[in-house]
Amino acid sequence: MNRDATRRLSALVEGAEADPLSVTLVRTEGDGLAHEVEGDLGLRWRIAVVRCLIAAPPDGDAVREYYGELVDRYRDEPARIAVLRPIGDEIRTLEASGALPSAMVARSDRRKKP
Repeated sequence: MNRDATRRLSALVEGAEADPLSVTLVRTEGDGLAHEVEGDLGLRWRIAVVRCLIAAPPDGDAVREYYGELVDRYRDEPARIAVLRPIGDEIRTLEASGALPSAMVARSDRRKKP
């Protein structure tokens, strides 16, 4: 793993966790670094992205779609799914209250077939 990529992603994550809307300024770089670094730091970046989307959704299905992508990505990692579950609960609560648009995102089953 590239230490410079880890250091840079760590700085982006810290900034994003302090100010979720700052993600919009560095999203492309952060997404690339998260893909390179992965692990807990990559997950923290992706959670920061979903927090940014919740704070300022660009369209009606962006939050639900991105959250669904995270669930797909971490489907076989119970510890990470457990970290994501409260965010899903928060999204549903915000949708029910009308604070977030309620969207149904149709997703295909991407699990590996035996």
